[in-house]
Amino acid sequence: MDESSHLTKICPLLHTKLQSVLDKEVQKPGESKKELLKYDTHGSIVIIPTADDNDMDYTCEANHSAIPIGMPLRETIKLSVFYPPGMPYIEGYTEGETVKRGQQLELTCRSRGGNPPAQIVWYRNNEQVSTVYRTEGSFSESVLSIIAKAQDNNARYRCEVSNIMSVEPMKVHVDLTVLFAPSGVTISGPTEAKADEQVVITCTTENSNPPADIKWTVDGHNFESNASRTEPAPQGGWITTSNVTFNINRTSRSIVVICDASNVKLTENVVRTHTITVICE
Repeated sequence: MDESSHLTKICPLLHTKLQSVLDKEVQKPGESKKELLKYDTHGSIVIIPTADDNDMDYTCEANHSAIPIGMPLRETIKLSVFYPPGMPYIEGYTEGETVKRGQQLELTCRSRGGNPPAQIVWYRNNEQVSTVYRTEGSFSESVLSIIAKAQDNNARYRCEVSNIMSVEPMKVHVDLTVLFAPSGVTISGPTEAKADEQVVITCTTENSNPPADIKWTVDGHNFESNASRTEPAPQGGWITTSNVTFNINRTSRSIVVICDASNVKLTENVVRTHTITVICE
């Protein structure tokens, strides 16, 4: 039964148990035969069950002067009350916390209460990813193990719990913040140039979070970028693009340009080289 139902419990005293106790001999006028007069006694209670009444024992007890003291007749029922589960909560990650790409996470969704016990479903960005859960009494939990990927940055992991008494599932979620360095960089620019010619080399990173910093080395010397910009990446994170402009040294036969992309919050960096052959006239 559900919480809002009324329950009336009627307790009859069984003939088979009380017949010898309650029978009375009655002599009717004009008759020599004796008849036994029998009585049935009934009692009832009306309750509005709540969640606290689930698994509660209700006992009907009958006493009579002919029953030995301390040995009343009893009958007990256990009440089962259907009610929705409690609000779920997630452990294993705190909103705003940062994890690194490749780090293993165990997100645990728990819900207490509910009869029957809650069912638990996990979603990633509204796509169902797990329906595995376990129950113990009125307690339910589901553990979702993931290896953090770059695509998990800003991903929403949502846990929903429900049972047959739920009007709609109860929900809780966390949004992940994943740190990752760029997986690579691309350098573009001329591979040949004349002495004293001005050239522009561009370095573009793969997506990263937070945005990568780009440092330049030209012909063994550190160079400052003359133009740099950061844009959101379609697949999450940020793409950094940087340009460096310089004149070709006539004394060099070739010039090596190095783009070094790194992240102050990570120990990873990505390096790419670009060689320009100097053409002598």
